[in-house]
Amino acid sequence: MKKRRWNVLIVEDDALVAWSIDEVLSLLGFEVVGVATNVGEALRIAEEARPDLAIFDVRLRGRRDGIEGAALLRDRLGLPSVFVAAREDKAARRRVAKAGAAGCVDKPVHYKQLVSVVEGALAEQD
Repeated sequence: MKKRRWNVLIVEDDALVAWSIDEVLSLLGFEVVGVATNVGEALRIAEEARPDLAIFDVRLRGRRDGIEGAALLRDRLGLPSVFVAAREDKAARRRVAKAGAAGCVDKPVHYKQLVSVVEGALAEQD
């Protein structure tokens, strides 16, 4: 039986972090369908590419943060999200939980943990 190739959208405004997440996931066989730096871009890419999962930075620059963006994608497309957070923030964690997060990983990102959380979130969809 052929293993399914999962499609992932990365929403991160730090180019180095986005690139490193993209590289790790691609090396492990995930298909990164796009990298967005803000919520508007994420919505456009998600509507076109229909990813299986989005990885959102909690603190995006711009009018809407990653938590709002993930909630929009969940409501519009039923898309689950995993969050990457820069620091421990109880208020943000409560908002992440309300947004229906499939998981959350702290920065600096430990890639084994990220992959574990992403695989767990995708396994729930399968």
